[in-house]
Amino acid sequence: MPVHNEGRFIDASLMALRRQDYANLEILVGDNASTDDTRAICERHAAEDPRIRIERSETNIGALGNFRRVLERATGPYFMWASGHDLWSPNLVSACVAMLEAHPRACVAFPSSRWIGADGEMLPRASGWSDTRGMQPAARLFTILWGNMHPILGLMRLSQLRACAPLPDLTGADLVLLAELALRGDFVHASDALWSRREFRTETRYEEKLARYASESTRISHRPMQRRFPLVELPLALIRVVLRSEMPALDKAGTLLALVAALPLRYRVGRRMDTR
Repeated sequence: MPVHNEGRFIDASLMALRRQDYANLEILVGDNASTDDTRAICERHAAEDPRIRIERSETNIGALGNFRRVLERATGPYFMWASGHDLWSPNLVSACVAMLEAHPRACVAFPSSRWIGADGEMLPRASGWSDTRGMQPAARLFTILWGNMHPILGLMRLSQLRACAPLPDLTGADLVLLAELALRGDFVHASDALWSRREFRTETRYEEKLARYASESTRISHRPMQRRFPLVELPLALIRVVLRSEMPALDKAGTLLALVAALPLRYRVGRRMDTR
């Protein structure tokens, strides 16, 4: 759980993780120099539950740096990033573990999802999912490209995750990592598990979302070029993912051509989707 100033919701989020029915669980909280009561809430939970371990940064290492840090500290065969404001059904981890154990070719298992508001109310917003079983690598890649980024918060095989290139410092890092995982194996849907994604921000324009990425608290787009052109590095990063893959040469060439052609339209569609 990589967090920064999540005092408003983290108590409920930690309780949801503590109530998981999967017994062999470690909860690692990476507190990224929070200035609110996040640390005190986490310490209270850690005192009550020995499965919780807290690592604190005294200076802000950025959102992506914090995501990488908790991954580096993780142990065990499976791993999941968890936000400090979302909720999970008690069976989420066990259901996703069962899916991964039943499907050895899968590297990510993800739950069904719904959107909730600040007070836990259901929002009139829907998100689909993309189970890629039976697809070839290129088809899996484009399924993820045109889908949503929700599987980034699914349960992953730690060995497959660490075999990928590190989460890059750029806007769209989640898409880059999911693209590499999609070329490695299947994404499977644990339909009986539920992730409640909390939407509490008031952003209405795509530019406001990019501004948050460039803010001092988030620091995703922190270099001058990234601030001016926040998505300029994303196409090159995706191309490198395809070049590193084990696809046959002709499949790589075709995938690269299709990817370059698809990215401008994906950008236009993404601008409309991300803040609805």
